[in-house]
Amino acid sequence: MFGFVVADAGALSEEEKERYRAVYCGLCLALRDRYGQLSRACLTYDLTFFVLLCSSLHEPEETQGASHCVMHPAPAAPRAWARSVWTDYAADLSVALAYHKVLDDVADDGDLAARAAERLLAGAYERARARIPEQCAEIERAMAAIRAIEGAGRNNAASLSSAAKPACIPPLSTDATDAAPVFDPDAAAREFGRMLGRLFAHNQGFWTEAMEELGRGLGRFIYLMDAAADFADDAASGSYNPFVAIGATPDAMRTALALTAADMAETYERLPLVQDKHLMDAVLYSGVWAQFNRTYPPH
Repeated sequence: MFGFVVADAGALSEEEKERYRAVYCGLCLALRDRYGQLSRACLTYDLTFFVLLCSSLHEPEETQGASHCVMHPAPAAPRAWARSVWTDYAADLSVALAYHKVLDDVADDGDLAARAAERLLAGAYERARARIPEQCAEIERAMAAIRAIEGAGRNNAASLSSAAKPACIPPLSTDATDAAPVFDPDAAAREFGRMLGRLFAHNQGFWTEAMEELGRGLGRFIYLMDAAADFADDAASGSYNPFVAIGATPDAMRTALALTAADMAETYERLPLVQDKHLMDAVLYSGVWAQFNRTYPPH
């Protein structure tokens, strides 16, 4: 469900590209040090963005260096890296989220590769749960809720007449107590957003509320972007997909995603970010759209 929160490389200077790679490599090293070599398979640019965001917001002490990398063997030159306390937290989240993504894949189709990955990550996940028990409990709760929503959605969406289908998914509701309709195509996306918001809020001090709000918006965007990217495959296989359920067109999906991105950007711009701001802009304002634009080229 991740893989969308990446920078638009064409919008970055060479210095910014080096910084981006250094933070990414720092996260890779943190995964190795905290969970072993195999955990480096959990590495994503999505959590790299989170490290950049928290480093800009809190300006923690940062360790920097350069090391040879097993993922890029000799004769490659040493690769620069940068780490902070937020890198370690992002490594813990990387393992926890990757493990539950694998569990989701196993539940969907019982793929042998997913089952093997589950066994390989089980020990790392237990260590992550010991380090961040509240966050792992939240991930477990949210993923169970999403599976239930998607299961019900498959049945409810099939019973909708085409006339009853809404034109697009409505804007983000910030009221978690709103009663859900019989069929709510946005319910799973809101649940994923709620989960990511709570993960983002950890140890944010004065910025707890804003970071939770940003995480909610980003999580909802990620879920919907994943649904848009998988539209054709899910329509063919019958897998639950909110956009398939409502019969959305590419233009309707683009509109729904743009509304969600606008909500997210409004919160992001309220944060007092200076360090790496242009780099993060290249993630939130263009990079996150890369896969959508490849799948559905703009007119």
